Amino acid sequence: MNEREREFDESWQKWHEARLRMVTAPHGIASLVATDWLSLDPQRLDSLDGEWYLDGASIVGDSFTIEQGGEVLLGGRVLRHFRRDDQVALRIFDPEAPTRAAVADIDAFAPDESWALIGNFTPAAEGDTLAVDEIDGYVENESLAGTITVEIAGETVELLATGSPTNMQVVISDATSGSETYRFRFLRIHHDGSEGDIPVDFNRAYLPPCVFADFYVCPLPPAQNRLTMPVRAGEKNVVTR
Repeated sequence: MNEREREFDESWQKWHEARLRMVTAPHGIASLVATDWLSLDPQRLDSLDGEWYLDGASIVGDSFTIEQGGEVLLGGRVLRHFRRDDQVALRIFDPEAPTRAAVADIDAFAPDESWALIGNFTPAAEGDTLAVDEIDGYVENESLAGTITVEIAGETVELLATGSPTNMQVVISDATSGSETYRFRFLRIHHDGSEGDIPVDFNRAYLPPCVFADFYVCPLPPAQNRLTMPVRAGEKNVVTR
């Protein structure tokens, strides 16, 4: 292994370790135990005292008000505001969650520099959106960042990216999905937002949160992001105890 390969491998290992820490942290991804959708009418929740309701987009209950984007700490658990379109939910993260205790590791392909590709980015027009099917059947309109054109195994594909042109998410499936890997994966790409060359490192393809807990509403890959070739790079699946 030469110096460049060693640096590439070490960089990926640090990313992998950071991913595992983020998933298994006390209030990390695997600690989600509830996503309770709220309305203007007070309602009781299975795991919390008092009644909870919406005041505008704010969550009110048990002497707390949680504004959009906010969270509170209650008895070791984190209560977090979650919103999609006009719907608002209270999410509960519990360090004692069985799903958190179950995570031993994240299985992944060995890092391979040949999967660190250069694509071409075409920004979407300002205000463009993409109708995204989510795992619970809801369809959400997300901001469309643009299109990433990249060659994989000799075939040119055009991947749709959501978010902003400087912080994009690409949701993909491929020929390994549902067998060697989970049914779909995410890829986060940071860029300067300009048209032209863009790094697309499939070694950083990662598992969606719904792999680790049942209460997430992950987006599914749009039709043109469902690749016919295998992408043997990035995370495969969760390793449980």
